[in-house]
Amino acid sequence: MREFSVLSDVEFEELVGDLLGAEHDTLVERFAAGADGGIDLRWRLSEGFCIAQCKHYRKSSFAQLLDSARKEVAKVEKINPSRYLFITTFDLSVSQKDRIHSLFSAWMTGPDDVLGGKDVDALLTRHSDVEQRHPKLWVSTGMQLFWALHADIANRTDSLRQRIEKSMPRYVVSPGYQSARDILSSHNVCLISGPPGIGKTTLAQMLMAEHISGGYEPIQVSADINEAWVSLRRDAPQIFFYDDFLGQITFAERLPKNEDKRLSDLIEKFSTGGSAKKLILTTREYILRDAKLNYERLGDLDSRYHFLLELKDYDKAARAQILYNHLWHSDVGPACLREIANGGYKGIIGHRSYNPRLVEYCTGRSFDVNSPGYPERFKDTLDHPEKIWKVAFEKHLTMEQQLLVMVLCTLPRATFLENLQDAHESLCETLGVVTTETSFREALDVLEGTFITIYRDRDNRYTFARHLNPSVTEFALARIAADRRVLAAILRSAIFFEQLSELYSYGRGGSFIRPGNASLMKALAREKDRLLLAMDTTIGSRSPAQLGVHRAEAASRIFVDPPEKMETRIQFYLQIDAEWNIDPTVMQGALNLLSSQWRRHLGDKGSASTMLKAISQHPSTEGFAGQAHEVLHAWFESTLNDTHDWYHYANHLSDYDEVQLDDMSELAWQFEDFMSQELGKEKSPENLDEMKSLADDFGLYGLSDRIEEVLREEHEPDDDYEPDGSRLSDVGDRGSDAYIAELFGRFSD
Repeated sequence: MREFSVLSDVEFEELVGDLLGAEHDTLVERFAAGADGGIDLRWRLSEGFCIAQCKHYRKSSFAQLLDSARKEVAKVEKINPSRYLFITTFDLSVSQKDRIHSLFSAWMTGPDDVLGGKDVDALLTRHSDVEQRHPKLWVSTGMQLFWALHADIANRTDSLRQRIEKSMPRYVVSPGYQSARDILSSHNVCLISGPPGIGKTTLAQMLMAEHISGGYEPIQVSADINEAWVSLRRDAPQIFFYDDFLGQITFAERLPKNEDKRLSDLIEKFSTGGSAKKLILTTREYILRDAKLNYERLGDLDSRYHFLLELKDYDKAARAQILYNHLWHSDVGPACLREIANGGYKGIIGHRSYNPRLVEYCTGRSFDVNSPGYPERFKDTLDHPEKIWKVAFEKHLTMEQQLLVMVLCTLPRATFLENLQDAHESLCETLGVVTTETSFREALDVLEGTFITIYRDRDNRYTFARHLNPSVTEFALARIAADRRVLAAILRSAIFFEQLSELYSYGRGGSFIRPGNASLMKALAREKDRLLLAMDTTIGSRSPAQLGVHRAEAASRIFVDPPEKMETRIQFYLQIDAEWNIDPTVMQGALNLLSSQWRRHLGDKGSASTMLKAISQHPSTEGFAGQAHEVLHAWFESTLNDTHDWYHYANHLSDYDEVQLDDMSELAWQFEDFMSQELGKEKSPENLDEMKSLADDFGLYGLSDRIEEVLREEHEPDDDYEPDGSRLSDVGDRGSDAYIAELFGRFSD
């Protein structure tokens, strides 16, 4: 049977109205939500007016349903319809139907006029077109079927599945949903941007749910887009979800090296391919604007494929429906609901700070949902949203738990649980706070679902942690900036170099809209000597931002330090030197570490090229630039093993040695021989676009034509699968004061 629990009572009435209209081929009137006088739905047949009463009971017993039915008898007597239907989601037995029928037998043709959940389910099967107009219902049903048939995928994506199933009942289908569906259908990619808390992630989860119900395998990208590349399967429809892909709080060149290229290549592949692969990304709008200034590929791709959806503020009708759905599916006490019904909703849906994230918090278990004065507490939270975390943080968390929330700010967004535990233990030890294996696990249990979220990788081997949402990160950063003792302890206790660069990047912020956290930046400036010392002691540490890679000898992914680790760390040295002036001997020591790595052919060539340019332009490293160039040239020239190597070597020759490639005939022959071997392999080589451009630069036009032919073959659609694209039915204007008053008036009972 279908899962009716995802619907509110209003949504259930709308569904039944559509079903009865289809069943009797007539117009069914729907009455205003509220005190209905015994009528939810009305229609005319040859014998006269018929009415229906809908009872959507989620957590009640049959005794409660029967008691509610008895209260309707007097209303029906007063109306005296030609026919009366009693319809409920409760799964009724024959005897239970008979008992309800006995109450209304004067207006019913028989017990068949009492419809239970299975009867409504049968009507939906008979009128599948009606079900398509109620996406929450058919999406949830299809998704449950998918999980049942693909237990292995359900286990790998358990965290994502739980979040989708939690958010779906409260979701309000809006025009933004249909717009996102259209974009995803047309371009296979949808980038959702908008202000914090507007509902970007929830919309993305709804799109994921729809495609899961259509047979798509869900893939959640946590750290970088390479996770999507390694998960691609040609023979299966897949949908990828990359939440906050440009960073949660601010953008300060946050993408890993070459991530913009890998991301743009994936978008290009999906946008020009068939419909078997979909990609959903979310980001805050100011971060996206900043990123487009740094990564031209993002703006160029959107201008060609138009896959961007910008979510704006909600209108009055949507605000009311979102609040109503959250309240209906919550455990808010009856007295508090009556306060809402008696006008308490007005100060909430009209508030300037209204957003779904705050609504979710104020209707959840962490909020006081039973004491008198509920609307006032709700409004006070909207007035001062920082109180959401402040009260829970100060009154309900131990010092050990508070430090865990704060140290998580210093680590990558997707952090290995083991790395979090190590950093937390070091911080606690520095501050004299006792922590054990047991207390750490207990802290995770307390914080999960309120301050942090914990999830497994797709192989179900590794566990990760991150803040529940960006507002938690903002709160924790403010606490660190305001507490000099804690900040000093974080710097002294740092075991990863990235803990220092993460804090600095949050303080520095982006280069366009977001200036960063000024308070944190001032606090770091006061502690600059301690920061510099911590940089020196952690420069050789392992990275907490490890990458998942597949190795032939490994049964699944293994995690390694990113190849550009040292280049990224030296770039941070250059940033700090420009800000505060580093001791020249300290700077020289860091640069020597980098040079030693390049001599051993270690690192990332793209990052190395970028670093050489930065070193050449930095005033404190003039004497090192020539040495760095010689070392890098020797590395690039001696390791021409794949397309990436050729790409970086050619760029190096053009950018730094001012070489014209069409003058280097011996190197051109070497490149042509290399590409002929690569193109003869069963699997096409990577970076074919760049290799075609390189062939043109060498004057190898025959080779360029061969590469062009392979590129055309790669872009052919590989699958024609597409989920049902039927449009949603229009709904009437629900923004009137009268409708909204009657809607919340339902909570008076």
